[in-house]
Amino acid sequence: MLRTLIKTLFAIGTALVLTGAVSAETIVKLATVAPEGSPWTNELSKLKKRIESESGGQIKIKVYPGGQMGGENEILQQVIRGKLQGAGLTAGALANTIKEINVLEIPYLFSGFQQADCVLDKHVLEDYRALFEAKGLIFVTWAENGYRSIGTKSKLIKTPDDMKGIKIRIQESPVHIAYWKQMGVSGIPIAIPEVLPSLQTGVVDGFDNTPLFTLAAEWQTAIKHFSLTRHIYQPAAIVYSKKFWDELNDDQKKILMGEGNAVAPSARQAVRAIEKNMINTLEKSGVEVYTPSAADLSGFKSAAAAMAGPIVGKIGGNSKAIYDKIINAKKACGE
Repeated sequence: MLRTLIKTLFAIGTALVLTGAVSAETIVKLATVAPEGSPWTNELSKLKKRIESESGGQIKIKVYPGGQMGGENEILQQVIRGKLQGAGLTAGALANTIKEINVLEIPYLFSGFQQADCVLDKHVLEDYRALFEAKGLIFVTWAENGYRSIGTKSKLIKTPDDMKGIKIRIQESPVHIAYWKQMGVSGIPIAIPEVLPSLQTGVVDGFDNTPLFTLAAEWQTAIKHFSLTRHIYQPAAIVYSKKFWDELNDDQKKILMGEGNAVAPSARQAVRAIEKNMINTLEKSGVEVYTPSAADLSGFKSAAAAMAGPIVGKIGGNSKAIYDKIINAKKACGE
């Protein structure tokens, strides 16, 4: 009788697990280099709250902000391997694995936020979704770093001529490298956690990034000038590990995905809404902020036009097809 009871209880327990009535808690580790309290970590916090609520606590989200899991490249590789289940990453990092992302970082590719949103959401979303998956990533939604500009220690940058003799920290990407080379600038690739000490010790004289990221990383403490060239629009994305994703059931996937890219508008707005305040904060911290004129920007734009075609051909993969698609989409989205 005891043996029969044990078999019965085992069968009931197995049935409950298979039907989902009893399930083990799923831990999802999400990482970002963005610091606590930034719009990016706030978005991940919203994601955490929604998922844990909808899953009835069966899915637990642990967010690791501020580069706790390493720089963006290190985080990306951990996600692909499944050591981390997800991350919020900029296009700069993603482009090291998904070469076609480099196309999005061609300087002055988009005329403004509205055009960029339209192209990304309505014209190339599915192309990139497939490319992400092929590299071991599940795309959830676009997010945003914003428009990159130039911060320097000793010299205000108004035109490309002012860049002569300046050592700039750049992202290690073919597009970034080609652009700075086109302008005759000495570009030095440095990982994000090492940028501030490199500025402080004189390894580099400046960098390019958004006002928000500059303040979040405290790079403003090592510069005196910030020129709003807005030369590269840099999207970001929230992704999951495909290795992790493939082990989930359909209900778990539905909860984790949520509305998908439908949350992109709010994520972007959270970044854009505070840009003016970020610029004011830069000024209050003693940084001179300069807004270049159309004439000032002409040289930056000419350099971009000169390198765009050649670099697309060198990126490889489906880059040429996607670039052409973007050019056509821009017409449909409005110049």
